[in-house]
Amino acid sequence: MDLSIQNLKAQTYFYSFFSTFFREKPSNEWLKSALELVASWDETCSPLHQQFSENIQKSGLDNYLNTLSQEYERLFFAPGHVLVNLYESVYCGSGLLMQETTVNVRQHYLRAGLVVKSLYSIPDDHIATELEFMQFLSQKIFELVQQDGVEEAIQEIMVWQSEFISEHLQQWIPTLAETIRAKSTEPFFQLMSIGLESLVEE
Repeated sequence: MDLSIQNLKAQTYFYSFFSTFFREKPSNEWLKSALELVASWDETCSPLHQQFSENIQKSGLDNYLNTLSQEYERLFFAPGHVLVNLYESVYCGSGLLMQETTVNVRQHYLRAGLVVKSLYSIPDDHIATELEFMQFLSQKIFELVQQDGVEEAIQEIMVWQSEFISEHLQQWIPTLAETIRAKSTEPFFQLMSIGLESLVEE
């Protein structure tokens, strides 16, 4: 793991970025900043990025933001039937919420001393909460690397991070990302799913 200050800052930021995105319907101001970030990922002039840019130009920024907001609700919060479920237990196990996976996730949180923002309001294995946990650990490492004599503490947190990625995030985020791409033809959401998946690549 790269423990440079710059890399740790970036890692913490991206975990926070995706946690915020999946927690609740984003505001137009947040979406504007997200559009700029997604546009900056285009290093290869991919067809997805080209279509993404064309859609903004054709619709105009305000209309495009409204389109994204509506698509977000359709994918993640549609009444009666959610197209893309955001809970790990749905993908790993019986397909139901609040299973053994959820309990195991909470044990990871408690071991690290995290009290999540949404504790008891939504199940602990929601993607936003799991990414918040990763942000929490990255922030801890970021703070520790600027101190002396804390190598053991850093190593312990790195082990926690690695275990959580392998035991949980890698077990379902690739499938979640594929589901988003299958359910939405909007380039922004497809690019977001690719970015999300890159967080847990080995």
